Amino acid sequence: MKDKNAAQDKKSKDTTQNKKGVIDHLNEGISKMLPSVIAGGIFMGLGYMLDDATINPATYGLNTPIAAFFTTVGTASFSFMLPVLSAGIAWSMAGTAAIAPGLLGGYLAAHGTSSFFGALLSGFFAGWMSIMLAKAFSKLPESVEATKNFLIVPLAAATLIGALSAFAIEPVMGTLNTLMIGALGAMGSEGKTLLGGVLGGMAASDMGGPVNKAAFLFSQTLAAEGEYHATSSLVAGSMTPPYATALATLLFPKKFPKRLRRLGAANILCGLSGITEIALPFLFADPKGVVLSSIVGGAVSAAFSMAFGCSTISAFGGFFVLPLNSNPLGFLLSLGIGVVAGAVVLGVFGKRHPEESDKTAEAVEATETVEATKMIETPVL
Repeated sequence: MKDKNAAQDKKSKDTTQNKKGVIDHLNEGISKMLPSVIAGGIFMGLGYMLDDATINPATYGLNTPIAAFFTTVGTASFSFMLPVLSAGIAWSMAGTAAIAPGLLGGYLAAHGTSSFFGALLSGFFAGWMSIMLAKAFSKLPESVEATKNFLIVPLAAATLIGALSAFAIEPVMGTLNTLMIGALGAMGSEGKTLLGGVLGGMAASDMGGPVNKAAFLFSQTLAAEGEYHATSSLVAGSMTPPYATALATLLFPKKFPKRLRRLGAANILCGLSGITEIALPFLFADPKGVVLSSIVGGAVSAAFSMAFGCSTISAFGGFFVLPLNSNPLGFLLSLGIGVVAGAVVLGVFGKRHPEESDKTAEAVEATETVEATKMIETPVL
């Protein structure tokens, strides 16, 4: 009976896993990767903040013992970004047996030229290979069945992903990655400002949705190559919606019911840590107006951040990691300009909300809380 129940549980788990799509697997990889990126970015930033560049500019970040500690720990944490991303995707697709080949693929991408794109492909290929190998070895003798998931499948998949990386992923994706980085380096200031604006608009547009994820992945592709200006643009764009909606309630109070005016004050506080999702009630109330406001405001903030030469290692943390930015004042000015732009757009083009009764406001808040919780529980950026 127990064996039958276990088999049913395994079948149910496999069915659920198979129902996941590409975006779901990608979300799993990102959610597993984020702790390494956040911790590594903050530690590396602290290493630079606490160092004295006048001692030796060539070893900036390592000149003093405390700086060397944070830089070393941060670099180590950041180095896990691509292997964990790849392993997270593979694990989401095929379970524990895919972790080792996923880690291997991500490691080879990180130490090769394919970088972020190579790690993404390695994760999906490692997961797919593990699924196929598990099916191929589904009728092993009982004497060796127990070794399938921790020896046979991982070893065979790791061998295949190593070969695939060496003879396909690295040559193709490495070339594309090198061309992309070269094109970015050859861009003039106008081109980089435009790029920053596009990233910021994407980051702010859907508050943690697929468009935001695409912007994040692109910025982290550049970060993996040591280019952090795009990360600052991403942060500026992501931080704009909470403050733009809050400012709009102050500049155009008659357009918002009391419920949203109260939320405007909450947006200011939660925006300190860069929580974009706090603006979701405004999005639910006026999708078209808030999306337009967020895109315009986020694009303006990010474009100015790029124009002012702002860069940061940390993609998360809001104002709490502001000291890690290479140009804190420039970043604040960029964000301020974008927030004003977004607030004006929302005030002018957003819809006028009728005043609500207390019962109506409570019912709407309850519905929005449920919807917001569903979105926040999904791995977002």
